[in-house]
Amino acid sequence: MALAAACAAAALPVLPAFAQQANPVPPASSPTAAPGPTIKSIVVQGAQRVEPATVLSYVSIREGDPYDEQSADRSFKTLFATGLFADVKLNWDGSTLTINVVENPIVNQVVFEGNDKVSEKDLNKEVQMKPRTVFTRAKVQADVARIIELYRRNGKFAATVDPQIIQRPQNRVDLIFSINEGPTTGVARISFIGNRHFNDSALRDQIATEESAWWRVLSSNDNYDPDRLTFDREQLRRFYLQRGYADFRVVSAVAELTPDRQNFYITFTIEEGDIYKFGKVDIDSKIKELTPANLRPLVPIVDGATYNAELVDKSIDTLTNAAGTKGYAFAEIHPRIKRNHDTRTIDVVFDIAEGSRVYIEKINIIGNSRTLDKVIRREFRLVEGDAFNRVLVDRSRMRIKALGYFKDVDVKPLPGSQPDRTVLQVNVTEQSTGELQLGAGYSSTSSFVGQFSYTERNLFGRGQYLRASIEASSINKEAQVSFTEPYFMDRPISAGFDIYDIITDYRQVDYQGNTLALGLRLGFPTSEFSSVGLRYTISEATVTPFSGAPTVIQQAAGSATTSSVGYSYTYNTLDDPIKPRKGFTFEFSQDFAGFGGNTKYIRSLVASGIHHPLFWDEFVGTLTVNAGYIEPYNGQPVRLTDRFYKGGDSFPGFALAGVGPREVSAGGANAIGGDAYAIGDADLRLPEFLPADYGVALSLFSYFGTMGHLTSGLPSNNCATFPPGLVCIKDNMAFRASAGLGVNWKSPFGPIQISFSVPYVKESYDKSQVIYFSAGTGL
Repeated sequence: MALAAACAAAALPVLPAFAQQANPVPPASSPTAAPGPTIKSIVVQGAQRVEPATVLSYVSIREGDPYDEQSADRSFKTLFATGLFADVKLNWDGSTLTINVVENPIVNQVVFEGNDKVSEKDLNKEVQMKPRTVFTRAKVQADVARIIELYRRNGKFAATVDPQIIQRPQNRVDLIFSINEGPTTGVARISFIGNRHFNDSALRDQIATEESAWWRVLSSNDNYDPDRLTFDREQLRRFYLQRGYADFRVVSAVAELTPDRQNFYITFTIEEGDIYKFGKVDIDSKIKELTPANLRPLVPIVDGATYNAELVDKSIDTLTNAAGTKGYAFAEIHPRIKRNHDTRTIDVVFDIAEGSRVYIEKINIIGNSRTLDKVIRREFRLVEGDAFNRVLVDRSRMRIKALGYFKDVDVKPLPGSQPDRTVLQVNVTEQSTGELQLGAGYSSTSSFVGQFSYTERNLFGRGQYLRASIEASSINKEAQVSFTEPYFMDRPISAGFDIYDIITDYRQVDYQGNTLALGLRLGFPTSEFSSVGLRYTISEATVTPFSGAPTVIQQAAGSATTSSVGYSYTYNTLDDPIKPRKGFTFEFSQDFAGFGGNTKYIRSLVASGIHHPLFWDEFVGTLTVNAGYIEPYNGQPVRLTDRFYKGGDSFPGFALAGVGPREVSAGGANAIGGDAYAIGDADLRLPEFLPADYGVALSLFSYFGTMGHLTSGLPSNNCATFPPGLVCIKDNMAFRASAGLGVNWKSPFGPIQISFSVPYVKESYDKSQVIYFSAGTGL
């Protein structure tokens, strides 16, 4: 670096010593000494940035005062204590007191050299010295100690820091921290003393610190960190308390350097104690509305079961929520633990202290610099004057977070102006809601994909949604404009429209489809968790068969206009709209075509899913079912463009349109879609094995279902009876199933999705696809 070269060329000392007082103040005179001569004038010399008046404001001596050596000494020390001056001299000539000061320089810039393990951003957070601050030796020494401590927390115990300065004009300096990181101090061995019921390997799995190994190249926990060691002690304590060892304690956790000083030996000395079981569990409630008989079923503790401290904590949360539903915001719930050493049992009594009903005095919203207050307030299930209800507060927080406008949402009850009043403080951290994207990607279904789009999910801070996009791939060419007003006329009614033009090149089906449509939408809630949507759509669809297309597709050539009205009912209790762990969803919708146009049908769709944590709450299980049926009522078969096509991402293990009826001829087998389908998905989301910052998620899945049931008027299913050269339809509604592994990665250059799936039940005419890949990026 040029700065480092300049430093070397200047050959400056590490840090200049502070200037010494040239004329030290003599010892203080005795209390009985006579007053000194009068100070006729006080002169400040050497001040550059600091005004002379500012210097005089720090001293306790004034013109006209008798000269006092004690006052002069105090003034001298006060000036040094300000940190503004490198040297201070007080000269007294019998009538004039001259204050000579040498100002400390101003820091021009702070530079870090040699840092590789720790980023410059993290280093800047640690140091006190910043550009345009006053340079002092004490602050630099304190910053050196902070940097060394930061490196020790990152396993660099041999790190050294050498502070250097470069003099600049106008009493400015460049401050350089020259860092020698040294080798990373790893963890050679983690051992335990006193463990009789669990081996060392089982206990190592419970702590964050890991032994150093070559395959842990992505791990940041295989070095010694004193703070992490404290966390490990708590993890061990929780592990044993969850398994009944109520007397467990960590006697010591010692880290010793290896002889080569390259690694640490970490030794935990523990006392396990005996296993306890739950004895008698009682509830002593002072809240009349919450009787022990009603509360006891809510407590997840079974008499005689192995003691688990985590169940006690969960019981407190459950009882707190129960008290909150009755309006007791600050009800205090304390467990009284009675340990019976003779019987190895623990009796638990939950004391619920009765408190006054609390009312919401005010709701304050902080942090919404862009989003209007009313957008947040309308998601609240409570208003000022209502009785406090913890369940409704939590529900309000979830609804605000579900908007997607905020990175963090925190709702805290604070004391109000009176004991029975509380103020809800809503702290939100806004995040970007607009996206101008020029994207590119690749998928095994659509090959290369290009996209240009503008999306704003919070237009003008009013919560409105706007999207305009153009997308092109080897299969689809699509242009779309969508707009949604979630609170039409300031009422809980959503209104919006969609305009789109889609050209689809169905190489698997041997035709090109072109659909131009306009849709109008209206929706309103029917309860806290359910809503109803109404819609009207008018579209024109054109089918253009490719050369040599099968007979069924040739017969479907031409254009058709569809005018339809529809409705949908949705029920949703998910705890998180993005990454749910618990909850239930259900949706039923129908569309009726025939209100104008020349297409007449009734299309019905149903979808349902349930999410629930499994296996020690480390896994999340999901079971979803989707089904659809379309029935014409004009005596004609359903048009090709209105049928269902499944495969690819809708049925992993099969290619796009790889499942369902096919027309078989001498030229091959071509998908022609189906009038009915039913597909289920059992998914198991695996625990994150990498830090959350890596954005990698794994899941195991199995899809199963069927598709087909074409309407009459098509050739028979018995293809064996057809003479050569003719065509037949294979449509037997057979059961299909596949299973595989899904990988999702939020990579720095865009989301990547890969699924490996194998169909283990299929028909001979189905088309399989083992690997599904999709990737994209945006600018």
